[in-house]
Amino acid sequence: MRLSTIGRVYGVESFILSPEETKQLYPLMNVSDIYGSLYSPRDGVIDPAGICTALTRAATKAGAKVISKCAVTGINTKIDEFGTKRVTGVDTTVGHIKTNCVVNCGGVWAPSLGAMAGVKVPLVAMHHAYIVTERIPGINNMPNVRDHDASVYLKLQGDALCVGGYEKDPVFWNEVKRDFAFSLFDLDWDVFSAHIEGAVNRVPALVDTGVKSTVCGPESFTADHKPLMGESPEVRGFYLGCGFNSSGMMMGPGCGRELAKWVAHGRPDLDLFSYDIRRFSQKLSGNQQWIKERSHEAYAKNYSIVFPHDEPLAGRGMRKSVLHQVLEDQGCFFQERHGYERPGWFSTKLAVPVSLY
Repeated sequence: MRLSTIGRVYGVESFILSPEETKQLYPLMNVSDIYGSLYSPRDGVIDPAGICTALTRAATKAGAKVISKCAVTGINTKIDEFGTKRVTGVDTTVGHIKTNCVVNCGGVWAPSLGAMAGVKVPLVAMHHAYIVTERIPGINNMPNVRDHDASVYLKLQGDALCVGGYEKDPVFWNEVKRDFAFSLFDLDWDVFSAHIEGAVNRVPALVDTGVKSTVCGPESFTADHKPLMGESPEVRGFYLGCGFNSSGMMMGPGCGRELAKWVAHGRPDLDLFSYDIRRFSQKLSGNQQWIKERSHEAYAKNYSIVFPHDEPLAGRGMRKSVLHQVLEDQGCFFQERHGYERPGWFSTKLAVPVSLY
């Protein structure tokens, strides 16, 4: 209901369906364990390679220059007369580019690009995977399915399905290799098997369906599962458009439009503070333990319902006041804000210590 209400506010057409209506719309779905579903008729899929090619051609026609197979080797900066650090250029394998503006859209490589300019980029790289099934009779033109309780998605791909999800214990890519671009990992079936039961329960036809291919690649994830956008507070002229948490194709058009306005006019038209890189303090954006723990929890809870007054379990106890223990002994329940443990409310019956993740 909440998603449907939010959709109406933004003009996204949707309908609440009963189990019977859901079955009529998607005959291959098991509806015996659901109370209903949310149907969005305009939801769909798009080919990433095709849309990138179309955007590139449009940009070229508008005067942009696209240089392929061009690696960035350095980002030049200077301190101006007011003591502010600014971008002055980019070094690449095909030459130097003089510019006062750089947009970091490097995905899992964004931290290494940021380091070239002295900018901390608070994201981590994880393995994210999906499988493509063999042909499934009757699946053509079926809607995409997201089962939040099972934390899985089933997206249509021709006469087959792409099956993936967000497992409870994702795999980190701790050493991001510079030359890994456009490469894939071998799928770890022990990790991915967490999605099989939920997917088969929702679409039982998968039991008798083979796997045509597997895709497991590096994806960037952030501590609050929101993108990193806007101008860095550390270097003027250094913008970020990264950390899209496996939702880049979905969020790219809107975020790209607003980021372009951010660069050209100094601010976006929409209120994007929740995406602004400045939402993280400098102490947090450089705290790798906090970033890793919170990103892990955010990934695992991607489809979870966020309840009022819900508090993160990860990245706790890292910044405490001198009165923390005194308050804890009095039954204080702490809330976490920007890494700080602050008093939320008190229990008169027992102490509520902050546990390690």
